[in-house]
Order: sequence, then C-alpha cells, then structure tokens
Amino acid sequence: MKPLSDTRAVIRPMDEADLPEVTAIEKATFPNPWPFRSLRYELVENKYCHSFAVEEDGGVVGYGFLWIIFEQAHLVNIAIRESHRGRGIGERLLVHLLRYAELNGAELIHLEVRVNNEAAIKLYEKHGFRALGRSANFYSDGADALLMVMELPPPGRRRPALK
Repeated sequence: MKPLSDTRAVIRPMDEADLPEVTAIEKATFPNPWPFRSLRYELVENKYCHSFAVEEDGGVVGYGFLWIIFEQAHLVNIAIRESHRGRGIGERLLVHLLRYAELNGAELIHLEVRVNNEAAIKLYEKHGFRALGRSANFYSDGADALLMVMELPPPGRRRPALK
C-alpha cells in the first residue's frame, strides 16, 4: 500500500529505529503512557499489530498501532506530537489506518478513547464511529473510556484517501 503523504509528512510502516521518538511522543501525549518495552512488543512481537509512523523532515511526528484479528480491527493507539497537531496529520493517519484495515479484510473496527478527549471523539465521529458504551475506570488512573465502533465498507466500496 502506497504511503499517504503531503508535501512534508509521510505515513510509513514503523521500524525499531523509530521507537525512541514514538516513546517520547507517547510520554508527552498520554497521562499513563505505554513503556518502551510495550511499544517494542507491539512493533516486533505482536503478529496482529500493524504499526505506522508519520515522518516529517527526518523525524517521527506521529504514530499509530492497529490490531487486525480475523475480520475485526482495533485501533490501539494514535498520537501526534503536540507541535504538529491541528494540521490534519492525525486525521490523515486515521484514514490511513482505516483504509489499511479495510484492505486487510477487517469488517469492523473498534477503539477506546478517554471520555474527556473531545477532539478525538469528534474526529472519530466524523469518520463514522459511533459510541457503543462507556467503560468505568478503564484507564489505570481511573478515567472512563468511551467505547466506539464502526462497520467498515464492504469490498468495492472502500474509502478514498484524504488529499
């Protein structure tokens, strides 16, 4: 699958050399970040995980982890470096992950998002996710998660890439 790109940002498969920057973004983005060893496990050892980095000017500015298990996909994690937010990079990465899931046979995709992450919830709703329920104390700090789900288009009706 050809990476989505604009004049500067390119979405590509992640490799181990990206992990220090991915870890730094993870720590700066989330209150309870995954440690390096967990991120490495997802990239290197989890056969169901598909990992992507967003690169700009030679550095990683975002990433996404997607599990595909038979016909279901799970958006595990998506983050953009704070200095690069608001430019549509996160939306382009989301669309890339959705297209990738579709092209690899997923019929349904689900995710969890903090209930107070309004920007992410709006983005997911814009792209067809709907709230399925709420999971109390989902995160290790006691925060609740909104469970969201979306049916993916059937073959022949795949979503276009963002320009």
